[in-house]
Amino acid sequence: MLGPDIPGWASARADASDGPRLAPDDVKLTATDPLDTIRDRAAAAQQAVDSNLPAEALALVETSLRDLNGMVPAPSGSTALRDQLEATRQRAQTLLEKTKDAIKAEKQDEKKDDTAKAAEPKGPSRLGPVVPESNERVEKWMGYYTGRGRDVFQKWLSRSGNYMDLLTQNLRAEGVPEELANLVFVESGFNMHARSVARAVGPWQFIRGTAKLFGLEITPYVDERRDPELATRAAARYLRRLYEMFDGSWPLALAAYNSGEGTVLRAIKRQGTSDFWSLNLPRETREYVPQFMAAMEIASDPERYGFTVPENSPWSVDAITVRGPVDLKLLSKVSEVPLDELERLNPSFVRHRSPAGRDGTMLRVPHGSGEQVQQLVDSKYHARALTRAELRSAARAHRLELRHSRHHRRSSGSMHVVRRGETLSLIAARHRTSTTRLARLNGISRTARIHAGQRIRVR
Repeated sequence: MLGPDIPGWASARADASDGPRLAPDDVKLTATDPLDTIRDRAAAAQQAVDSNLPAEALALVETSLRDLNGMVPAPSGSTALRDQLEATRQRAQTLLEKTKDAIKAEKQDEKKDDTAKAAEPKGPSRLGPVVPESNERVEKWMGYYTGRGRDVFQKWLSRSGNYMDLLTQNLRAEGVPEELANLVFVESGFNMHARSVARAVGPWQFIRGTAKLFGLEITPYVDERRDPELATRAAARYLRRLYEMFDGSWPLALAAYNSGEGTVLRAIKRQGTSDFWSLNLPRETREYVPQFMAAMEIASDPERYGFTVPENSPWSVDAITVRGPVDLKLLSKVSEVPLDELERLNPSFVRHRSPAGRDGTMLRVPHGSGEQVQQLVDSKYHARALTRAELRSAARAHRLELRHSRHHRRSSGSMHVVRRGETLSLIAARHRTSTTRLARLNGISRTARIHAGQRIRVR
């Protein structure tokens, strides 16, 4: 996100003056209990369960138990710590199974045929509207978008003409307010290939774990986070869940979308208020909701604020089925549809070549050309199978991306860049160290508040 006072959403650079304060050279680290690191990791696992992150909690528990079992002889207190970890494991597994069952049931419901859907009395219940807010914090971003940030917002506005109709249509189908489509201005500027420093991807900036939780597929060849229709459906379901979690408050739901529900719930509990505008939240989150409110206001009447309204080019496509391996370059040649147009209409393809789908692969082509393109593909398209080298290369790249996403690392060597929702204890657990050591390395307290984008020294 671009604007005054905070770093750009698309920039991974951080000014050296914003880095962490290091502990003085004369501070000596004292010996610690060998179980300290495991205790911190156990606390992080419990926190992950409380934040509805069962998969992350299980990974922390398994690592802790492995380290604990490797201590010979067993230190004093290890039995109680092992019992604590096993209890956390049970909670996480129960939560994970419930989540999987819910997602499975949800996907089964989506696969019902049109006849079954027509027999249902109603679709998803419609949630309350987003009420516009006007205050000093919103006005600051109104001033930025119509001032220094005018060129950037005009670019976003021009892109939005291709997708806004599609997004609002899918939001309405999920029963959430269509004005939430304006959130994409803040998240990605309507760039389907946007990628953040926290490795969030696509128009709605899903991280890998949340994307999978809400039914998006991510493979070496397909990343549905980049698909404007599928990602919007997933974002709508996530936003509905947050809205219900925060008792119908869209500002709180949006804050949780930005920083994680755990961050907002803890702030409410600690500060004794559920008014977003009164909460002391991480800096990025405090600015995020006003940014959205400002973007929503400007997008509702761009000409009033001096913007050029682009010609509306709504997302209008036909679908064809490709039998055998997909080769977008060959398909472009056979169908005479420009390659860049095929890539624009099918942004979820990670590579221009992918293996054959079991029942064929659906491909979008420009509206009105579907029947002709299908005939050309059926008669003239003969793609060769992917070679072993291509398969290995794709698998290797996917594993690398998965490893980076799992550890949430955007820094090298001894530094870690904080992502949304992270705490000092979670970072300590991921880097196999203790919260006490991290606090000393960075000259902060164990309970210090950290924010997304902050650089933390871990060695």
